[in-house]
Amino acid sequence: MRESNPEDAMSASPITLQTVRDLTPLIQKHSAGAEAARKMAPEVMEALVDAGILRMWIPQAFGGSEMDPNAAMDIMEAFAGVDPAAGWIVSNCVFISIVGQFLEAPVIEQILGNPKAVTCGTFVPPGAARAVADGYSITGNWSFGSACHYATSLVMLTLLTNDDGSLVMRDGGPVSVVAFASAKDATIHDTWHVLGLRGTGSNNFSFDAHQIPANQTYILGAWEPRLPAFSGPLYRMGVWVDTLRIARVGVGIAQGALDDFIELALAKTPAYTTTLTADRSTVQERVAKAQALIEAGRNTLRAETAKSWEAVQTGPRISGKSGISLGLAATFALDAAVQAVDLLYESAGTTAFRDSSPLQKRFRDLQTLRQNAITSWSRYESFGKMILGRESDWAFHSL
Repeated sequence: MRESNPEDAMSASPITLQTVRDLTPLIQKHSAGAEAARKMAPEVMEALVDAGILRMWIPQAFGGSEMDPNAAMDIMEAFAGVDPAAGWIVSNCVFISIVGQFLEAPVIEQILGNPKAVTCGTFVPPGAARAVADGYSITGNWSFGSACHYATSLVMLTLLTNDDGSLVMRDGGPVSVVAFASAKDATIHDTWHVLGLRGTGSNNFSFDAHQIPANQTYILGAWEPRLPAFSGPLYRMGVWVDTLRIARVGVGIAQGALDDFIELALAKTPAYTTTLTADRSTVQERVAKAQALIEAGRNTLRAETAKSWEAVQTGPRISGKSGISLGLAATFALDAAVQAVDLLYESAGTTAFRDSSPLQKRFRDLQTLRQNAITSWSRYESFGKMILGRESDWAFHSL
């Protein structure tokens, strides 16, 4: 583990909303190209890495920023407002960088210690792992490998198997092995042909009987920090920060749509009318409702995050029922963002569905994001079960 260097800390530029503003021209310059290429432009990824954006939740002991969750998610939301694909990649890579916290310290240092590290990966669908002499042989084809073209390491979920099939634990559940591998050993498949978030490059990647040392894996279980570097309050937020950061990206997309719509409404007079869009009473009502929905989602997320952040300063990890309010806030906020953009899209008329319309792109991007199972409408049922004293049907709520 590296030792903190006070001089480095003094010279490092803090990551703030000004960082987002500084990178906005570059991101906007390459946004259309990323959409067409179906992956982030290398110039943008390089700028994000150089600015330390993807290290916001890496422990300071490993050269990261270890930022307050609300401060980091303000950055994620702001990037999503500039370009949804950029917002998604930032939030996804930042979250995945903490998934390795259950590995041994030297391995984490190898994965995260490099300032140029880009951690990517996915847990779906789970692959297969077979025990070998010094680790595991993994095989699988994983979906949603956002930014995998630029990854230095990939993380994936596998189920432990033998000749008789999948092994199970005492409770009847599968033995889930989380594995880290060098991205250069993966095969990337051109599968990201989708409605929205095209610029994220979320292609499939695969490994076939690829051997991984045991110290680059861990058995998935309770999300309890094991190393001093991951003992701070940020890591006691648990896996719940995943659902929060996804919802904040949705709020950012919706805010960008509102900004785009206001610009349009102040310039467009619909065909066969003499009234500016901004002067129509129905539009005024809808734009006010859209802003209320966006602000309600953002404020709910920030308030619930702040409440949990205060609790973990001296209290235990957020887990199980203690995370319900966070999960509900995330699902509510994403749902509110979708409703807001629907109102704006409908109010923009035929302008909205043209490829040249930024509203069309934001509509597509948000429709894609809303299908993420972690924050989708299906989680209302999961939380309802927990509120009523039943077990959640979403396995990650038990971590």
